[in-house]
Amino acid sequence: MTSATPTGTAPHRAAVLRLHEVSHTYSGGRRRTTVLKNIDCTFERGTLTAVLGPSGSGKTTLLSLASGLDTPTRGTISFDGRDLAELGLGRYRNRHAATIFQQYNLLTYMTALQNVTTAMEITGAKPATGSRRSRALQILEDMGLDRATATRNVLRLSGGQQQRVAIARALACDVDILFADEPTGNLDEDTADGIVDTFRELAHAQGKCVIVVTHSQRLAAKADRVLTLRKGRLTERRDAEGDRGI
Repeated sequence: MTSATPTGTAPHRAAVLRLHEVSHTYSGGRRRTTVLKNIDCTFERGTLTAVLGPSGSGKTTLLSLASGLDTPTRGTISFDGRDLAELGLGRYRNRHAATIFQQYNLLTYMTALQNVTTAMEITGAKPATGSRRSRALQILEDMGLDRATATRNVLRLSGGQQQRVAIARALACDVDILFADEPTGNLDEDTADGIVDTFRELAHAQGKCVIVVTHSQRLAAKADRVLTLRKGRLTERRDAEGDRGI
């Protein structure tokens, strides 16, 4: 196994998430398809990691397992040295991890603001000062959504605006690990660059572990660590040495 060698200097760097000999198989009738094969990888606080790979390579499956939405067929996943099965997947998702989904998964009968405050209430996130509402409004504003936009039903927002609401919702929960599935896919380049800069700040200034599944080489170029998933195997990109197993 190799450890990350980020380009920047990030505080709080310590292992927070480990996948140990993780494999995952889907069954369909008499056919069994193994999408992940013996993945052994550690992710650290203070690091932005990009996971690349062709469509169908298992990136979303990897994200689902690491974020506690599913359990591996074989192997273990641990948070801060504790097996997720022991910690409890619900507790892990509510207290320690948040996911920005490719399809947003917003509550469509609510406003942007309500989507964010509801997530804070469910996870128990409390701002150091002020109310949850004021904190949610500030995060939405940081995402480029003013108060008028924040109080609209999310169905009245553009795809890019909905994506930013989904990101704000995850940020508001103040978790240890942030997962994102193609977070810049529906954004213009300037907005996408701003989102990636936010991810970098979360990692480097706040010590979060940020893991992004993406097709974007532009995003990967700004990551501290780049992993590639191909045919169920995970390798780490080393510019000087080429890809190597982890």
